[in-house]
Amino acid sequence: MTRWFRICGLWLLAGLLTAHAQLEVAPDDAQRPPTAEWLENVLGAGEQMTWSQLSRAASDAAIVAAEANRSEAMEGWLVVARWARVMGSNQRDVSDRWILAMNQAGLGHPNMPSEYDVPDAIVSERLTEAFVVQLFTDVELSRSLFDLVSPYDNLLVVLDHLQRLQQVGGADFTRYRQLALALALVFDTPPPPTWPHGQVSSRLLPRERPDIVEAFGFWIQSDRRRMTLHRLDQLSAAELKFVVDAAAPFAELAWVQRQPRFDFAGLPRAYDAVEYATARADQGIYLWPGSSYALPAILSAGGICIDQAYFASEVGKARGVPTLLFRGAGLDGRHAWFGYLDARRHWQFDVGRYEEQQLVAGLAFDPQTWSVVNDHELAFLAEGFRRLPAYHQSRAWQYLAAEQLGRGDPAAAVAAAKRATGHETRNVAAWDILSLAEREAGVSAREREGTLRRAAWALQRYPDLHLRFMREVIALMREHGQVSAAAQEERMLARRFTGERIDLAVAQAAERMSRSLSEDPPALQMRVFASVLRQFGPGAGIKAFDVLVEPRVIALLRARRVDEARQVVAVARQTLAPEAGSQLAREFANLEPMLR
Repeated sequence: MTRWFRICGLWLLAGLLTAHAQLEVAPDDAQRPPTAEWLENVLGAGEQMTWSQLSRAASDAAIVAAEANRSEAMEGWLVVARWARVMGSNQRDVSDRWILAMNQAGLGHPNMPSEYDVPDAIVSERLTEAFVVQLFTDVELSRSLFDLVSPYDNLLVVLDHLQRLQQVGGADFTRYRQLALALALVFDTPPPPTWPHGQVSSRLLPRERPDIVEAFGFWIQSDRRRMTLHRLDQLSAAELKFVVDAAAPFAELAWVQRQPRFDFAGLPRAYDAVEYATARADQGIYLWPGSSYALPAILSAGGICIDQAYFASEVGKARGVPTLLFRGAGLDGRHAWFGYLDARRHWQFDVGRYEEQQLVAGLAFDPQTWSVVNDHELAFLAEGFRRLPAYHQSRAWQYLAAEQLGRGDPAAAVAAAKRATGHETRNVAAWDILSLAEREAGVSAREREGTLRRAAWALQRYPDLHLRFMREVIALMREHGQVSAAAQEERMLARRFTGERIDLAVAQAAERMSRSLSEDPPALQMRVFASVLRQFGPGAGIKAFDVLVEPRVIALLRARRVDEARQVVAVARQTLAPEAGSQLAREFANLEPMLR
């Protein structure tokens, strides 16, 4: 283990054996969750134990608990096994995996450091003994962290932040552990230049984070002084990350807290409290033209929809209300609105989202990764099913499936993952593990296709997830030579989403076009492009322009295929039929200098 752990001469623990330098958990003890006393004694064993031994012993105990159908004990031992693996990992390996994931997802941005100085040492050497003990023994904190952490979180920095808050927070850290976790996950990387939106300069709105200890203190004091509408010690980290991502400085947030009109009843009216700057919109002035972007200045000067949404979302955060700023494409232009968690802890996602603008689903930043929040994640937040016992059961079996897969037993992983999806069909991670485990176990293509179709059917209420799993079905069909059937399935899928979710239909069409670019001659590429656009017609609006037209024009110009680029614009203009004076018409006009 690490050099700072106590070295104990004897282990006086029932059910704990040390023969041949191996750590084992007695079967009876494995059927109960690991206790804080057990963990503290084991972590104090020093030179007599390694992290890999603890991981293996906890993993074995979890399997014993699973065989006895003790899911709570099983999950508890799996949490210990996972932490032990983290603690014994090389810091450079952890950092390299994170950097690779960020690069593959395209989530890097100019505000991030160009280099990271990471020591060649295991993770536990980065941490204090007291903090490691807290991680292993604080079940609520550990489960929340493992539920939320993603490949795009810089885990080393997340742990650094949590340790710092634990050291300065004392009892406050325990009470506000979910707040601390939300801050650690949001503050692990700096925000991008386009956050919370790109229509104000960095001079007026610096994309910088305050000190995390200062932020922790500000939110705790706001909660204690009853300046927050939600009690911050009652919200989950998954909700609180949409509070602590406030872009306005604390002085402006404190100004909001002194305005009595911004209570739960008045929060939806915060959007229209900023008078709409019609003249500015008509002139196409989308960047903030004023000398200050402080919240009082926005309220005084007025603004366009993005300023209204920013103001309202920051007002909500100042009052301890999770909020999201949405941006969406409509028929002839773009719009911004906001959503918030109301007094009943129900999400309201459409404040300022006007029906006549025919908007598709909006996009919002996930402040944890600075990627876009998925549609299904918003729906899952609204439904709140992750707080229910069925999901907890599903999560426990999902953990076991991942563990079995890591131990090289894909057949056992398949069985555990099936139990996970049986408890809660909305557990997407369980479906993913099941699909991977079936591939590793050598399950037939027909059976694997059936699993993917069941996942798509179970998640059909969430169009982005349904589309994702059906794409996997199509890819599997192509992989096994069912090319014609896969093409038919692809056409049916595109037709299904043409309508209310035209954004997903356009995304599916973009994939078809991308395949055409790599496989077809130029003449056929143009026919595919025209065919795809005709499929949607004028109803696709600016979304089709953003996803299908502009990227295609830019790609052709880079390849010096100017005549084809002009043909693309001509076909697109005729098919999408932009209304004169609309934002879509201006977007087409902006292409003309490029074509010349």
